[in-house]
Amino acid sequence: MSGFELDTRPVAAVVLSSQLAYGAVGNNVIARMIERAGHRTVAVPTVLLSNLPHYPTVSGGAISDQWLSGILTDLLNREALTQARYVVVGYLGSPSQARIIAQWFLAARDRYPQLRLILDTAFGDSDVGLYASEEVAASYGEYLIEHAWLMTPNAFELELLTESKIHDEQDAANAALDLMDAGPAHVIVTSAPTEDADFIGCLLVLDEENLEQFDTGRVQTEAKGAGDCFLGMLTGALLNDVSLIDAVAQAVAGTSEALSGVHPAFTE
Repeated sequence: MSGFELDTRPVAAVVLSSQLAYGAVGNNVIARMIERAGHRTVAVPTVLLSNLPHYPTVSGGAISDQWLSGILTDLLNREALTQARYVVVGYLGSPSQARIIAQWFLAARDRYPQLRLILDTAFGDSDVGLYASEEVAASYGEYLIEHAWLMTPNAFELELLTESKIHDEQDAANAALDLMDAGPAHVIVTSAPTEDADFIGCLLVLDEENLEQFDTGRVQTEAKGAGDCFLGMLTGALLNDVSLIDAVAQAVAGTSEALSGVHPAFTE
């Protein structure tokens, strides 16, 4: 069946997140960054929208459970994931999507044990609060967190997931360790607190004794999609066999460049 494909490279990653006709968030940027790193990516939409909801009008909505389940089942039926290494989950359009994705991931991992789940709990941020429903936010913990190898919550999301308050790096580390008790082997806290307000942190918690904080200068911008850019760059680096520590460092630097308008992926 692979003879039908113009791109004969094996699929390296499956990305499930929002998809826009116009805009650089969700699948539009996550998959782009992974492809730019040299790897074929399957992008599965959880919602399909005309543009960001910050514009005066937006059309589209969540992909139906039937469509999502069918798309994921067909990926297994096509044997498309024989060499895939990562399933990346971001924004969800409904709580039931978390259940569908979790069930599918377990079936896929039974068939392809090398698969690892990278989970970005994309439901809110400190500047806007929750931008997904409380039910969607809860569904990550109910269905997906226990299966994750790596999670990338921002500080706001980490507070809600662990019912804690994060004021400094130690608070963030403690909350990440609490989250790791629920499933993931490693946690990356984006938008982590720093001592200098002119900087923003990214805290990698490998285990109780191994923490790495990457600070970068704050960029004044209203652009959306920084977390998705980071997630795509991170996954692309991991697929290039970069260590997790170095992959985080590369993704932090690349995201800062993108927000500053100088990263080649957005200027070429």
